[in-house]
Amino acid sequence: METHTEWEKVDNRLHSEQELPATKAKQGRTGRRVLTVLITALVLAFIVWVPVEIWSSHAAKKAAPQPSAQGQVTPNTLPNKTPETPAEVDAQHK
Repeated sequence: METHTEWEKVDNRLHSEQELPATKAKQGRTGRRVLTVLITALVLAFIVWVPVEIWSSHAAKKAAPQPSAQGQVTPNTLPNKTPETPAEVDAQHK
């Protein structure tokens, strides 16, 4: 690995830079920390999701209209059959 020293105009100081091979420079940290963060986020999302799902199903049952006895059609309240063909109309008028 090579080290370069350059004068930076931004802060008027000498800075040393070390060149790294491309494969080493691209490597990121992996391991338990990343896995811990991912699992913790998943568990927290699940902890929030379950109560919201329970609450929303309870609220939906409360908000749903209840069927009333007034709107139900029973065989006794069916309207009379109206004639559909001309022959039925003639038979009804006689």
